[in-house]
Amino acid sequence: MAKVLIIDDDIETIKLLETIVQMEGHETFSVSESKNAIQAVENYRPDLVLLDIMMPEINGIAICKLIKSNTDINRTKVMMVSALSDDGTKRDSLNAGADQFVTKPILPKVLSLQMSQILKS
Repeated sequence: MAKVLIIDDDIETIKLLETIVQMEGHETFSVSESKNAIQAVENYRPDLVLLDIMMPEINGIAICKLIKSNTDINRTKVMMVSALSDDGTKRDSLNAGADQFVTKPILPKVLSLQMSQILKS
């Protein structure tokens, strides 16, 4: 069982992601405000972060950079989950240190498979 932190400003998306992750047997914790994201990663020590890109205050790409530049938490796996699917956004996410990129709308089987792959790596 892995610990998965969900960071998204949309409560309905959080609920959907929690359901999918929990059906895979993993423990979830969620944060809906980007300003609390880094503190949540430091406190919760997740195996994986599911991170939305379009968030108020601090966007997901900036949060990913902060996670990957912090030596206490930089080994945390980060999967970007976004409605943005253009090549530039994907490139920016990977350049920020993201380990994976999933587009919305979320397909449960695809998300489950990608989570499984990332957690094994």
